[in-house]
Amino acid sequence: EKSLLEFCKAHKALAKISGRWKLSLLFALLEEDLTYASFKTILPDISDRILAKQLKELVEDQMIYNKKDKVQSLYILTEKGKKIVAVLTTLGAIDEN
Repeated sequence: EKSLLEFCKAHKALAKISGRWKLSLLFALLEEDLTYASFKTILPDISDRILAKQLKELVEDQMIYNKKDKVQSLYILTEKGKKIVAVLTTLGAIDEN
């Protein structure tokens, strides 16, 4: 583990997407921009507390952007988030061959 920390920066990226729901949230945003209520519809098993916490962490890590206006709050996948999803999609395709 010490070698991984010294020589591989991937652990930092993995730490930012750790959490039971973060990958689901990122992949949901790949399809379309979503409101908080939309996440609750798509992922009904996630609690309000956990959803809010994980969305906040993804915003802080610049994976997603929270576009707020007077009517609603819309979550949007950032370029950084799109890159992470692309890498994960590629990794998932490795087992398909």
